[in-house]
Amino acid sequence: MAKQAYAGGNYTRAVHLCDQLLAQLGKRDDLLNIKALSLLALGQLEAAESTIIQAIKLNSRVPGMHLNAARIYLGLSLNRQAKRHVQDAVRLAPRETAILYQAALLSRECGDYSQALRIIDRCIQVQPGLAPAWHLKGAALLDLGKMEPAQQALEKAVTLQPGNARALSALVKLRGDRLEDTATVALLEKIRSSDMTASDRGSATFSLAQLYRRDGRYESAFELYQQANRITASTRPFNREGWQERIAGLLRSTGKSSNFVPAAGTAGSNLVFIVGMPRSGTSLCEQVLSAHPQVLACGELSTMQNIESSFARQGLNPYQVQQQDASRPKEFEAAGARYLAALPRDHQKYKRVTDKAPMNFERVGLIHQVFPAARFIYCRRHPLDTILSCFIQDFHAGLEFAFDLDHITQVYIDHVRLMEYWTGLLPGYIHTVDYESLVTDLESEAQAMADFLQLEFEPGMLQPHRQERSVTTASNVQVRKPVYTSSIGNWKNYREQLDTTIRKLQNHGILDADLNPSM
Repeated sequence: MAKQAYAGGNYTRAVHLCDQLLAQLGKRDDLLNIKALSLLALGQLEAAESTIIQAIKLNSRVPGMHLNAARIYLGLSLNRQAKRHVQDAVRLAPRETAILYQAALLSRECGDYSQALRIIDRCIQVQPGLAPAWHLKGAALLDLGKMEPAQQALEKAVTLQPGNARALSALVKLRGDRLEDTATVALLEKIRSSDMTASDRGSATFSLAQLYRRDGRYESAFELYQQANRITASTRPFNREGWQERIAGLLRSTGKSSNFVPAAGTAGSNLVFIVGMPRSGTSLCEQVLSAHPQVLACGELSTMQNIESSFARQGLNPYQVQQQDASRPKEFEAAGARYLAALPRDHQKYKRVTDKAPMNFERVGLIHQVFPAARFIYCRRHPLDTILSCFIQDFHAGLEFAFDLDHITQVYIDHVRLMEYWTGLLPGYIHTVDYESLVTDLESEAQAMADFLQLEFEPGMLQPHRQERSVTTASNVQVRKPVYTSSIGNWKNYREQLDTTIRKLQNHGILDADLNPSM
């Protein structure tokens, strides 16, 4: 019954049943494992950690439990511990492809690409015809900017499993396929009209829409994008009321009627958080900075989101934690130590360390409390280009709002409101970069960013596409190309379809009568 409850998504009941059995039978590793997974699904990560540790102490020879421990530590942003358990799982099951595949997947999530590729090659050696392994290899190589071997691996995955929609979609994006590639179109149409999962059908429909867009058939493309978003939204619902209450709560907690006082101190003086709406140029911005030898670019970290969730699980509002004396509150000390522990070991060697998680615009105030000396780069782009780019992007995880045009518009409006508020609250800590200026006058914008971060300008910043680093975001193909301006004004191809969005943005003073941003 406990297993059935977990498999059916009734995680609270699964925990309850496991506790009953543990009381009757004593500690057992299998029960503790189910309980730990249920706690992980419920977001109770600290409890899940202590539970899986107990399970492994009872029986350290089960590779699957080490993989579950790695998943929990990833949720806690403790990558080093996660990597250790991945290694233990591989050591215990060196030729079990199911274990090797999951271990490689988790290694990629940890950002350890050398380990991920090493494990996936072993997996392929054991079972050469395992299509998901070839897909994972292609995805990892794509993250690293190794385009030719990535394409070869993805083509192998699709050959072995023609219905692998995500591998096919990545291949379509990488090769730049067009409507004239009839074999590709036929395969995407077959997946789209099949009884496969919503995720597969949605990915295939997004890719078809992309082909129509490349061919300039914008009306047909938009219809397909609408279909793709409807399919995907059915499995990833967005709690709009919860989102708006969250924004209102942030403003209440830090507004004039609250006791909130921005923190002071030197903690986080080398940290730079690049924030903004998804698809607003954050990846390009970090790629430019990564060319500087004194900058360590860490990509899109989930650590601050996990820290925020940890505060919530403890029933703490970080904006109400008051500094009692000259020392920093212990809650912020602990959160800061946890964040730094998730960074690469050599992060202290660098003058600046960047974290490019766009949605951290929600957490600017929290980040400032934990790291009072941290700086922020806020990326903006024309509102309609930003909203459209979110709508036509097949986001594989998170960002539930991105599958409905009205939801994206609402989040955009709230993001403008919030960033205006943070900028007024923390003057001097936030530097704004407009995407249009970045791609049309890269040298001036790169110089301005360097000045803000107190860095000497480096000529390499003008060739961001040459940087050899992993990029795991939806922009992993674009940032490998020389800076281009062709994405400016894409929204004009869909002027009629965006009419409702335009009127809503105008009503909130974000667009003027001529559709120029009133920033």
